[in-house]
Amino acid sequence: MDGARKNALLEMLVDIRRVTAHDQTTHSRIRTGQLRQLTTSLYIDAAQWKSLEPFEQEFLRSCAASRQSTKAILVGFSAARVCGVWVHYDTKPGVQVALPSGKPPSAKAQSPGIEYKRMAVPDEDVVNRAGIRFTNAVRTAIDIARSAGERSGIVAFESLLTGCSDDQAGLIRQECWAMMQRMRGTKGIGNARRALAKATNRSESAYETLLRLILEEHGITCHTQVLIGPYRVDILVGDVIIEIDGREKLKERPGEMYAKQLDRENWLKEHGFKILRVTPSEINRNEVAVVRRVLDMLEEESRHLREAPRLYQPQGPSRQEFFPEALAKRLGL
Repeated sequence: MDGARKNALLEMLVDIRRVTAHDQTTHSRIRTGQLRQLTTSLYIDAAQWKSLEPFEQEFLRSCAASRQSTKAILVGFSAARVCGVWVHYDTKPGVQVALPSGKPPSAKAQSPGIEYKRMAVPDEDVVNRAGIRFTNAVRTAIDIARSAGERSGIVAFESLLTGCSDDQAGLIRQECWAMMQRMRGTKGIGNARRALAKATNRSESAYETLLRLILEEHGITCHTQVLIGPYRVDILVGDVIIEIDGREKLKERPGEMYAKQLDRENWLKEHGFKILRVTPSEINRNEVAVVRRVLDMLEEESRHLREAPRLYQPQGPSRQEFFPEALAKRLGL
């Protein structure tokens, strides 16, 4: 989700702390349910809310929770939704926050729907944008890797590295290692170290990373971001090209773009490659079935490959805008 879309979503929030007692229109909309309550003071038009994608709703829930409080810092998956760290389908809905003290408030003072994490977050790890406080991208990825399992950790770290040259990726890794050293002794920090060690800078999306991990867990060797002739493909397994999210892309690219996509597929097939399209919803629904489809296609008769695949080398710059300030300067961002 790009910055323009995030700003458009934030414009939908209605803060009743700024609504006067004489604003009968707004108060009437609250009474009649035309405004949906997200926090004690933050609302959104109910019809607009229903039209949003689930990930957009989670973004707004997180932002509303931060704006409601004067101290709460979004952490983990909630911070990820704001700062653009990748998450995937096993992320549970809800808002995760921490307080500067590192301790959750008393049960009476806690807001419903918010998970208060027992963790200390130093000021240097916090970003404040438009009244929303959240951990920077490096701290966010580390926290996810500490608590949410290896897959989620690798997905999060690869969002930091995506598009970066090997040198840039090395600088980001150094920052991650340094922060983890500062956090040594905290619960799950070993999980974060292992996840970072397995992360690469050759993924373009969360589901590309996730599918690669799934295939590797089933003993299938694959390569991501591979050049074949004039084209770059998501994942290559033997002579099988796996494209992520193909159907959705075609829905959004009618006419000329559809024709270009068809030309691309025809060229790849004519040069001996098989093509398998997989959507995120298919991976979410039944990853074993997706693996079975890959294996079935590998078993189909192969043809002579008329073009040798080559690994793509990212050149940068990084797409992440919420790195720690010193790291951003080293990366030239």
